[in-house]
Amino acid sequence: DEAIAHYRKALEIRPDFERSHNNLAIALAGRGQVDEAIAHYKKALEIRPDYAEAHYDLGVTLMRRGQADEAITHYKKALEIKPDFAEAHYHLGVVLMGRGQADEAIAHYKKALEIKINYAEAHNNLGVALEARGQVDEAIARYRKALQIKPDNVQALNNLGIALVRRGQTD
Repeated sequence: DEAIAHYRKALEIRPDFERSHNNLAIALAGRGQVDEAIAHYKKALEIRPDYAEAHYDLGVTLMRRGQADEAITHYKKALEIKPDFAEAHYHLGVVLMGRGQADEAIAHYKKALEIKINYAEAHNNLGVALEARGQVDEAIARYRKALQIKPDNVQALNNLGIALVRRGQTD
């Protein structure tokens, strides 16, 4: 509540401050006030259309709302502006994988990892995509890498267990 109040105060003083619109939107989305959050993301982008982080953050909020097409548009726009945006590559991969587009998802997970090598979630999700293509050994290696980076990654632990069972390694 206090952060939201400060962002609102900043916008009273300077209504065209795109960062305050974006930060307010993040805080509002976190509180479940999604419609108002989206309005502030859009205001930030109206003020500064090349604001990659606002495109990305809007994409995340739209995905939570189930609006995958719109999210993809904003992730791609963020990447046009800032091609080395690892999180945008990762989240675009998540959406594409959810649509059964494993090859495209793999390309984005790999790009995210070129930019941010110790991105545990990207290693895990790359493993999922590789496993979906039948590349179980490669998937196991990715799950192990995710766990090397983040040993308490529950998803990677679970995925590694499933992959090992598939490989017949239950010990």
